[in-house]
Amino acid sequence: MIAQFHQNSRPESRSRFRTILACMLAACFLAAIPQSPGAFAQTKPKEKFGDWEVNCGKPPGARQQRCALVQSVIDEERANVGLRVVFLLTSDGRKVLRVVAPLGVLLPFGLGLRIDEEPIGDKPLPFIRCRPMGCISEIVVKNALLDKLKAGKTALFIIVETKEEGRAIPVSLSGFSKGLERLASLAKTN
Repeated sequence: MIAQFHQNSRPESRSRFRTILACMLAACFLAAIPQSPGAFAQTKPKEKFGDWEVNCGKPPGARQQRCALVQSVIDEERANVGLRVVFLLTSDGRKVLRVVAPLGVLLPFGLGLRIDEEPIGDKPLPFIRCRPMGCISEIVVKNALLDKLKAGKTALFIIVETKEEGRAIPVSLSGFSKGLERLASLAKTN
């Protein structure tokens, strides 16, 4: 059919067809690109620590390689709902917990957090922005929360999708402590 179109069409129709075909191919290429942060910056193989991975790469424009402790989970009941949890050490020594929740969450309700059924904080963590990959919540982790993450078994992240419906997504803390030790050792070498 395409060959027939080429043979029987006028030059301006063929030109328009090529433009449409090029746009379709470009759209397919863009759709195939991973939407995870740092997908192109990946330079080192992943290291696994329990349910966590240490991913390292050089972000665009950065002078040095950066590493993060990462876990991605999918809700057991709804395969289209998932979280990406990232723990990183910044160049100025801060410990940051970043959670990427699916698009469509109700932003004013924030992100709830429980560790082994104990509520963390007196209010949900705020969302700071949304990107095509999801909505991001980020906090600087103080020592008390870090100790709970290291000693805990499960972190429960709670997202609100409608005023009537929230969803709690469990994230295993198995391997978090060992992964954090590796992250700290990598930070010293960079």
